[in-house]
Amino acid sequence: MWDVRRWWVLKFRFVGVLLIFILLLSGCSQKVKKGKDPFSSIKEQLNNLESYIATASIELYNNKIYSKFTVMQFYKKGKYRLEVLDENKNPDKIIVYNGNRSYVYFSKVNQIFVAENTQEVPLYSLVTSFIKNYINAGGEIDKKETNDFYVIAVPILERNIFMYKEEMGFSKKDLKPQVLTIYDINSEVFAKVTYRDFEYNPEIDDKLFTKDSITTLAINILQSHEMSIDAKEVYEYCGINPLIPVYMPSGYKLLNILVDQRENNGVTLIYTSGENMIKIVETVNSNFTQEGEKQTLSDGVYYVKGDKGEKAYVALVNGIQIKIIINDAFSEKEVLKIIKSLR
Repeated sequence: MWDVRRWWVLKFRFVGVLLIFILLLSGCSQKVKKGKDPFSSIKEQLNNLESYIATASIELYNNKIYSKFTVMQFYKKGKYRLEVLDENKNPDKIIVYNGNRSYVYFSKVNQIFVAENTQEVPLYSLVTSFIKNYINAGGEIDKKETNDFYVIAVPILERNIFMYKEEMGFSKKDLKPQVLTIYDINSEVFAKVTYRDFEYNPEIDDKLFTKDSITTLAINILQSHEMSIDAKEVYEYCGINPLIPVYMPSGYKLLNILVDQRENNGVTLIYTSGENMIKIVETVNSNFTQEGEKQTLSDGVYYVKGDKGEKAYVALVNGIQIKIIINDAFSEKEVLKIIKSLR
């Protein structure tokens, strides 16, 4: 009798242990099923990409000639901005695409050109260029995992002997793009792009993608406290009525009115004519601006030499300090004519 009871106890214990083991296996299998495939997550993130900001270090190995430069990248819904920096991290050129046309600003000559030659625009370094090739790759997609990255390789849509295929390495930590390698037709490395400080879908000011912003570094625009307003709203924000020039040289039209809330609520009127610009900055300040090379001209006007070929003229009109900044070859007589027409 004792042996029978003992046998049943052992049997129940065995069944209990077996049930617990099955439940543990079931729980583990459920966890595995719940875990999302990283490549599916990467694809989802790329599909949902509307904007990004990144610093890209680009290494080129073209015809065994090595070169390296840095590009600040800004992308938003089909528009992009690339700021190419030289070895000393100074801007060499700035490229802006506004959705219809590309412009290139060369800092060395202080000129803006329409970008007809796409070789001047390092589009291959954009993450969106990889996304385009990824979407159109069809069945020619290779995926692998390394110690540090999830890697996706795709053929380049408009391939040539130098840029034949590319692979993007995504960080295992946050699945962000980290390294893009472009191979030539012989599977030799043509370019290597390393991304830093990558931001998915940040808010980006649309001003970055305009031709008028191309001579200003993006960081100065993003950190600017200037606010674009209508002429009728100026008094509401500044407490002053802006002086508007009755006279303006032929071809110049009012582009924008800005209020800078850092600088005594200063008002800036921006007039443009093609690539040339006239900025009239107005502030309630009785002290003349002290900067650069200062010279006294007629009628109480000061001339201050600016950067990159710009000149600034400072005058006091009805208690308001006027600073006119120009990059055009105007005579002193022409500038005085603008100042005297302020009403």
